[in-house]
Amino acid sequence: MKKLLALILAIVMVLSMVSFASAENEAPSYKIAIMTGTTSQGEEEYYAATSLLEQYPDIVIHDTYPDAFSSEVETTISKLIAFASDPAVKAIIFVQAVQGATAAYTQILNDMGRDDILLVAGVPAEDPADIAAVADIVLANDEIGCGYQVADLAGGWDCDVLVHYSFARHLSYETIVAKRDAMKATAEAKGISFVERDCPDPTGDAGMSGAQAAVLEDIPKVMQEYEGKKVCFYCTNCGLQVALQQAIINEPNAYYALPCCPSPYHGFQEAFGLTATYGDIEGAIKNLATYLNDNGAVDRFSTWALPVNMSMINGSFAYACLYAEGKTEGKVDLPVLQKCYSEAAGSDIEFTTYVDAAGVNYENYLLIALDPINFADYLD
Repeated sequence: MKKLLALILAIVMVLSMVSFASAENEAPSYKIAIMTGTTSQGEEEYYAATSLLEQYPDIVIHDTYPDAFSSEVETTISKLIAFASDPAVKAIIFVQAVQGATAAYTQILNDMGRDDILLVAGVPAEDPADIAAVADIVLANDEIGCGYQVADLAGGWDCDVLVHYSFARHLSYETIVAKRDAMKATAEAKGISFVERDCPDPTGDAGMSGAQAAVLEDIPKVMQEYEGKKVCFYCTNCGLQVALQQAIINEPNAYYALPCCPSPYHGFQEAFGLTATYGDIEGAIKNLATYLNDNGAVDRFSTWALPVNMSMINGSFAYACLYAEGKTEGKVDLPVLQKCYSEAAGSDIEFTTYVDAAGVNYENYLLIALDPINFADYLD
């Protein structure tokens, strides 16, 4: 918890480093472009980007990709190309890097000749080999590690069943499939039944509200089907976490291991009507722990203690400024990047690299993993 108390100070330290650099040149000669989803896709990433924009209006450019991003890929690509069309832009930070990132980054490098731009892709939705070939730095949660964690948490709760919600688009992603397979193998080794259930894709005809309604309706049915058994649930989609959390808290034998993007802010505040105190992470966790305890669920939920996606943006921004100011050894200066990221997260972060099923190691595809928390530890 000491790490959490230090998070705000750490972020201030990271940003003050950038402020100092900017103070030396009151009219910055460079810009950093940040692409995020809207609040419906990832509130904490949107908050991180808009906070940086407010603090550094002469440096930061921010835009959002469409909510229906899977069917509006060309819009996403055009927005990224627009960033690169500004000669002052020296870095593009794309979190979450949905479909279109690879195509846009390829055009920026090959068609526009902008190899001077630092290209960062966080939480990529495209195949690792493709995005790693064009992005300078790829940042992601350790998807496979999360698969093991979910099954381990289910086992620790003595769950009988582990339900995995997803849809065809997500199950075409290499890393999501690898996470599911790790989750399934670990669950079954623990004697837990692994059940895959389809849910609507929020980018499809049903939209986010329709997909959420489907999950809210389905979870009580699952609990009836497995009456008397403990059931742990997991869903691969960000926007559906709210529905998952709302349904699970009302079912005494239902358990929620991790959000798809582990964070103390991923859906919880919207699901339970709590204030998202981004400036006080430990306070947010304590508020959430109290709410869960009041509703008989403090021992049925978990997440990570730090908002990793938000830290991706803050850490990448600090690093991008140093790159633009010529203070890094090329585009990928791993010690500097790790320092920026650790200071943004308020915790020592050790990157690992992604290795695919064929044993190919992608040295610029960096993974982050943290331990899940016990909300009971945050009760007063």
